[in-house]
Amino acid sequence: MKLKVSLLPVLMWFAVLSLVGTFMHVDLIDLPNYMRQQKLHHKIITHSAPAPYQYRILQPVIVDTVLNTFRSETGTHKYKLLFLGSYAFIRFLSIFITLVAVFFSLRLIWTKGIAVLSATALAAFLPFTYRYYYYQPTSVLEMAFFGLGLLAIIMRTPSALLLLVVVGTLNRETICFVPCAYFLYWLPKLRRTEWIWLVISVFTWILFFCGLRILWPVTHNLLDISKNVSLNLELSRKNLDLLVMLSPLTIILLSVRQIPSPYLRLALCSVPWIVLHFFTSLWYEIRYYMPMLIWLLPSLVFIFLAETPLEEN
Repeated sequence: MKLKVSLLPVLMWFAVLSLVGTFMHVDLIDLPNYMRQQKLHHKIITHSAPAPYQYRILQPVIVDTVLNTFRSETGTHKYKLLFLGSYAFIRFLSIFITLVAVFFSLRLIWTKGIAVLSATALAAFLPFTYRYYYYQPTSVLEMAFFGLGLLAIIMRTPSALLLLVVVGTLNRETICFVPCAYFLYWLPKLRRTEWIWLVISVFTWILFFCGLRILWPVTHNLLDISKNVSLNLELSRKNLDLLVMLSPLTIILLSVRQIPSPYLRLALCSVPWIVLHFFTSLWYEIRYYMPMLIWLLPSLVFIFLAETPLEEN
């Protein structure tokens, strides 16, 4: 009972932060771009969207199921409310799950207060990432999968990777980084069962990744590496936003010799992440880097505390 009571204020605090992040997204992005969101949502549902949106079906299918369930009972205004409300509810759950997963992950290493403050610091970055897009429901949910991935890593539960990969691939392909992060974190001490789960998880990701593209082939692909590289090399105010998002990584690089190896290897997962998005996306869309910040938290906490964790991993 004492444990439940002590956790209640923490969960309430995370719920408040999740509501703030959700309301801000509705006001800044969803309401002004409702018509554009609805059009792309419809294209994804009818399998006529360009790649990669064509394969990121998890949330659109959930929302469309809700819409179809109440379609006969809703007029235009109620339909809009249900459309935006469904996405907003998923977004609220995603933020809440992220904060709770990060809290429990860090609580396994440090004190409750440190874990709460760390998750709160992560939440502080979130509204800053609501820039340069009009319909990207995958980004906030992706963050939740990476938060759960961190929990699976710290708890050393490789079997959880399979479920994360199966569901997460339907949201965004980058879920493949979660098994890779697990591998790097526990690399010197990987057990035989962990190798098995890692191989199964990676194979499952490949199966889903290729299967979706065979099932729903597209005629138009948004991926243009040469164009992305050219635009990403241009200097603009948007690049300053990117520097802000990458600044925590700079702090880690300045203290690299002090950081325990598992935390450092986890943080260095951000390097291939940055390279990938440099070539495949407009990397000033800083929403891409919220999942990356989750990898950095153990190293950052260690640097700021300058003390040994409660339990060495």
